[in-house]
Amino acid sequence: MTPHPWYWPRPAPIARFWAATAAAAVLVAIAALWLDRPVAIWFQGQGETSMRFFRRMSLPGDSVWYLVAGGIGAPLAYFLSRRLIDRARERCLLLSSRLALLFLAVAATGIVVDLLKILIGRARPRHLFQDGLMALAPGSFTSSWWSFPSGHATTVGTVAMTLILLAPRLAWLWILLALAVALGRVGATAHFISDTIAGLWLGAMGATLVSWALARRAEAIERRWGLPRCVG
Repeated sequence: MTPHPWYWPRPAPIARFWAATAAAAVLVAIAALWLDRPVAIWFQGQGETSMRFFRRMSLPGDSVWYLVAGGIGAPLAYFLSRRLIDRARERCLLLSSRLALLFLAVAATGIVVDLLKILIGRARPRHLFQDGLMALAPGSFTSSWWSFPSGHATTVGTVAMTLILLAPRLAWLWILLALAVALGRVGATAHFISDTIAGLWLGAMGATLVSWALARRAEAIERRWGLPRCVG
């Protein structure tokens, strides 16, 4: 990550964006062709106790946690900073900026993933178990046809990439969190492997683009809102 004079981190060069996209596309294709069906059937055969465990594992992928934290925390920290001075003010502004980045990234990728679910209309694993179907119904407004991409994987991919940009030394921890949630969605038989791979990619790229956009507009944002010229 290139150091940036303003608060919001500037992500890696755009070439890495395309490299990550190509790698994700290959992995999605491999999973869809050879892994999705047998893995889903295997997890379904492990029983309800196993699926409950994996559902709990995927809880950090619920976007509500981050939207509430960012939507309430960012303005609260900002307005609190107006009553403080020196380092206390700066810390509140930094917290507000970080929460704003998290909120905007999760909200933006959440809108995109919801639209893609409807446009693509991929059947969830339940259709495979009940009817032997692995099909598409583009334009469907029924949640059982909203398998691709995984919303939980998208959210945790967004959160993980945001945290990687803000705290890169703990990148391994954020990656493990994202992979655990993705596994949870597959183990709970709510999604196929390819759904979670696509979701992780979408979330990571969405967070990258939001951070890049904020970094480009940092000077104008600082003039308008009084944000600090430092990287945390």
